[in-house]
Amino acid sequence: MNHPILVIGATGKTGLELIKHLTEHGHAVRAAARNRTAASLTIPSSVEIVDFDFDRPQTFAPALKGAGSLFLMARPGDNRSDKAAEPIIDEAKKQGVRLIVNLTAMGVEQDETFMLRRLERHVEQSGIPFTHLRPNWFMQNFNAGPMFKDIRGTGALHLPAAEAKLSFIDVRDIAAVGFAALTERGHAGKAYTLTGGEALSHAEVVEKLSRVAGRPISYVPISEEVARAALAAAGTPPDHIERWTDFFRKVREGLCAPVSRDVDSILGRPPITFDRYATDHASFWT
Repeated sequence: MNHPILVIGATGKTGLELIKHLTEHGHAVRAAARNRTAASLTIPSSVEIVDFDFDRPQTFAPALKGAGSLFLMARPGDNRSDKAAEPIIDEAKKQGVRLIVNLTAMGVEQDETFMLRRLERHVEQSGIPFTHLRPNWFMQNFNAGPMFKDIRGTGALHLPAAEAKLSFIDVRDIAAVGFAALTERGHAGKAYTLTGGEALSHAEVVEKLSRVAGRPISYVPISEEVARAALAAAGTPPDHIERWTDFFRKVREGLCAPVSRDVDSILGRPPITFDRYATDHASFWT
């Protein structure tokens, strides 16, 4: 029997790319979605879409029933995402799920109190074979979300990152590694740090975006205080402001600059470069 792979975060950047890989290779996929009608607009018709909502635990068991593997992505932007996701892991164990591929974040292993590390620990203690994927900041954050809105609205990127560098990764590489972890032997019990092949400052990033856009885009480094004030003025909840500013403190400390070779070793090729990402998405900034 071909037990389906349940993908949580199916309508997100990584989830959609992962589903593409899985369906192209003939795997049965079940997409977890809070809004099935909206999900059907982006998810292939061959994929089963099931109700799933972190705030409705009654959806967990039906979504997991009969699933062989689980791709888990905790609820983004939630400072208690571990508490929301832990019952899903418990239910997966009850349902006999045989593998969890868990998407967390680069560096979580350095802080045992961090929510995503607590979630990793819960997965590890479940007894279900697992693989942790720990990606750095997504390249695709420049063509969606607040940074994209900043670029489109002001022609510049305003961040409290100083001149620090990050080894940005393309979500297509994260999905490719996720596909390998779900479908190949030899990845159980492993934790992979997923980065691009180079570390870039935001000044270098906007230079590359300017080149493909055919227009100047600037990087304006701002202070943490200015960033906080701007987020508060935009109505950002205080806990999200703390999370955002804490992330950029880590950026300025250089914690997001290391380059890992895990993508190379798993995929047998170098990671997608930022230049290729920018070229592939040039229409967003023109």
